[in-house]
Amino acid sequence: MKLERIGALLPKQLAGRGSLVFFAGVLGVFLLIAGGLPFSDKEEAADASAASGTTRQWSEAYVRQLEETLTELIGSIEGAGRTKVAVTLDASAETVYALDETNGGENGQRQLEHILVDTREGQDALVEMTWEPVIRGIAVVCEGADDVTVNAQITQAVSVLTGVSTNRISISKMS
Repeated sequence: MKLERIGALLPKQLAGRGSLVFFAGVLGVFLLIAGGLPFSDKEEAADASAASGTTRQWSEAYVRQLEETLTELIGSIEGAGRTKVAVTLDASAETVYALDETNGGENGQRQLEHILVDTREGQDALVEMTWEPVIRGIAVVCEGADDVTVNAQITQAVSVLTGVSTNRISISKMS
């Protein structure tokens, strides 16, 4: 678009070249503000819902696997007998994504961006590390829980395997 056409759109007081820079600045600020507005709330909500669903499914699978492992381990302790185990989580799994840091140049601001990798589905953020869920407590119910030696062996085995402190492990006799 030629400068004369843009100048014709402006009031007569703003028709000079200096005012053209002012008009371009105002337009730039408007575009920056409009670019930051969430016009696709539904898409963002769907993405957040899918991510939380995946994390919840992963956490549930983690709990089931841990319960099965502990049930098998405790059941093999002499005197424990039939065993049931319940695990509760304090927090679900947390994923940390790799970031690329770039300097902003003249203004000195840093910019952080996720590092993307190509996958079959498109591009995904590069996972730097995944923290396992935090275990709140473990309840063990077994036939041999009234034996002090068996109780101590179970407590120690569960604590060593999971890293959970002994005050968060409950062992009860099965009826």
